Amino acid sequence: MPYPHPAAAPLDPGVAVRAAAFAALLEVERGLGSQAALQPAVARLQGADRGLCTELVYGALRRQRPIDRWIARSCDRGLVGVEVPALVALRLGAYQLAELPRIPAFAAVDATVEAFKRTGKPHRGAVGFVHAVLRKLAGRAEHGDKPDGDDLPVWMQERCADLAADLGLDTADLCRAMSEQAPNHGQVLAPAHAVAAVAERLRTDGVWLNDLAVPGAFVADGARATQHPDLGRTFLLQDAGSAAVVRWLDPQPGWQVLDLCAGRGVKSALLAALGAEVTAVDLAADKIAAARRLVAATGGKLVHAVAADATGNLALPGGLYDAVLVDAPCTGLGTLRRRPEIRHRRRAADLWALTAIADALADNAVRWVRPGGLVVLATCSLCREEGPLWADRVLARHSGLRRAQSGPVWAAPLCDARGDLRTHPLVGGMDAFFATRLVAPAQT
Repeated sequence: MPYPHPAAAPLDPGVAVRAAAFAALLEVERGLGSQAALQPAVARLQGADRGLCTELVYGALRRQRPIDRWIARSCDRGLVGVEVPALVALRLGAYQLAELPRIPAFAAVDATVEAFKRTGKPHRGAVGFVHAVLRKLAGRAEHGDKPDGDDLPVWMQERCADLAADLGLDTADLCRAMSEQAPNHGQVLAPAHAVAAVAERLRTDGVWLNDLAVPGAFVADGARATQHPDLGRTFLLQDAGSAAVVRWLDPQPGWQVLDLCAGRGVKSALLAALGAEVTAVDLAADKIAAARRLVAATGGKLVHAVAADATGNLALPGGLYDAVLVDAPCTGLGTLRRRPEIRHRRRAADLWALTAIADALADNAVRWVRPGGLVVLATCSLCREEGPLWADRVLARHSGLRRAQSGPVWAAPLCDARGDLRTHPLVGGMDAFFATRLVAPAQT
């Protein structure tokens, strides 16, 4: 018999926030992205509870590997046979016991068990099991026995080591930073000369906390930013590494720019704000529709918005483009702090399938750029295979294509020895992005 759960009865606030976090984590376990899972969860909460729910979800996902090992040591058969909802509840409670000392152990255990009981619809035995294991973990945490070991799989640590070697960074520092909580970043939707006026208002309103090295980028107060009337109009919440790719492309007013993997239009919106005439392409029709809405809300306009497979034979309106941006599908390892579930879903073998797609997209970008025009290849990855080695493959296939000899001055400290953009969390707390600027051969 299922354990009774009076769903209509109001939840205690402490139980409610854990119930929301449990529901979000369960959706992630079923395959949803953490950001998409968290949005409806926090929508039911108010004030500080939203922040706690966010911390519980992202924290439990970041620390899931060592937490699972910790939980297994308190179960007679390890995690064998533990049903998914019970395991999710254990991870939620264990994260609080191990990582949030400000929360009393009894509150972490009791509120989590009650949330599981009310939200997870468990069988009676599952409730007792979760309660018993969490009590064991509480005792162990009290005596200093807490989760140990690395958050990242070995192959991801190796890719971090590659990036550290390329840029002269400390590997341990970089791995640790990739497992920390990401700061909130904002990006002003205006050319560099027009940023100051927007920044002044955002500073006055407590949204803009600190400047960042990327023009128009700032560290944001997340709570104030999400409630600010100008969000989605004069600024977006966007990681500075992502914004750096667009700012580094440096479109001039009136340029015809093709955003070949536009997604939901964040980069298209900034391109349009910088004065580019943007054509957005994405495989998913719903994303193209979202891109139209986002760009329109920011006061811009997409010249064309096309739902199409950009790895195939594209039929686009108009002629060739002054610049083509390819923000290619990738493992996303550069965004581990904002999408912690990636560490549990990606495998090293994914690199090869995704690089084949990236190669096809880059080849199409070269076909659509005008002679002497600019191709910017970008990924939100720290892997060489999805960064400098990708650029090398493209250059080897296209005679006459070359790396640009110069770019915006502000970006120089963020570039590697070959001139490619390489952001990472040890500078400004940015996600790890790669981008290269390639110039098409001029007509002879």
